[in-house]
Amino acid sequence: MATANMSRLGGTRGAGLSLMTGWALALVASLLFPGGLLIVPVDGTDFARAINVMADYASLAHVTTFLVIVAMLLHGYGFLGLFRLHHREGSLMSPVLRFGIIASLFGWAIFIVGMGKRHMIVHLMQRAMDSGTSPEMAAEFETLAIATYADMAGIMLAFLTIFPFGSALVGLALAARFSGMNVYRLASYGLVVIGVGGLVNFLVVQHAPAVGITLLLQINNMLLLIGGVCLLLIGVGMYRGRSEFLPGEASS
Repeated sequence: MATANMSRLGGTRGAGLSLMTGWALALVASLLFPGGLLIVPVDGTDFARAINVMADYASLAHVTTFLVIVAMLLHGYGFLGLFRLHHREGSLMSPVLRFGIIASLFGWAIFIVGMGKRHMIVHLMQRAMDSGTSPEMAAEFETLAIATYADMAGIMLAFLTIFPFGSALVGLALAARFSGMNVYRLASYGLVVIGVGGLVNFLVVQHAPAVGITLLLQINNMLLLIGGVCLLLIGVGMYRGRSEFLPGEASS
C-alpha cells in the first residue's frame, strides 16, 4: 500500500512539475518572440509587418516557437496526471473533468500545428531574404509566407474555439474536489472564469467586428496569461501532493 501511495504521489508530482515548467517556457517564449511584447512589438493583424519582423530575428523566432511547442507538450503531460481523479459516486464531475482534459489536449494539439505553421513562415522568409534568391522568387516566397500566416491565424481561431470549453470544464471539476476555499480552488475557479471570458471574447470577435480586433486580441492575450497563472498554481498544488489532486482523495 505504501509503495502504491508513493507511486501515485510521484506521478502527480511529476505532472505538477510538468505544468510549472510548461508555464515558465511559454512565458519566456511569449516575451522573447519577435513582434511580441519585448522584441519589436507589432500589430499581429498587420501580416506583412509581422512576417518581416520574424525574418529579421529568424533564429530567435525558431527557438521561441520551439519552446512554445515543448510547453504545450508539458501542459498535456501535466493534465494527463489529473485524468485518474475520481469524484464521489453519482457525481457528474468525473466525466466532466475527463472531457475537459480531452478538449484541452485537443486544443493544445491544434496550437502545436499552428506553431508548425509559424516555423514554416520563418523558413519561407529566410528563403526570400537569401542573397542567392532572385527578386521574383523572393516575392513568391513572401507571398507564400503571408498566405501561411493567414492559415496560422485560422488555426489559432480553432484553438480559441476549443480552449474555453476545456478550461472551464477542468476548472469546474477540480474546484468541486475542495471542501474549503484556498488558492488552489481559486485557481480552479479562475480556469472557469477565463474559459467563459474566452468564449464571450471569441463570439464578440465573430459577430461584432466593429468593436476592434486589436482590443479583442489584447483581451484574449490577457485571459491566456491569467489562465497560465492558474495552471501554474494547480501545478504547484500537484507537486506539493495536495490530496485533492491525488486519485481517490477528493475532499468533497
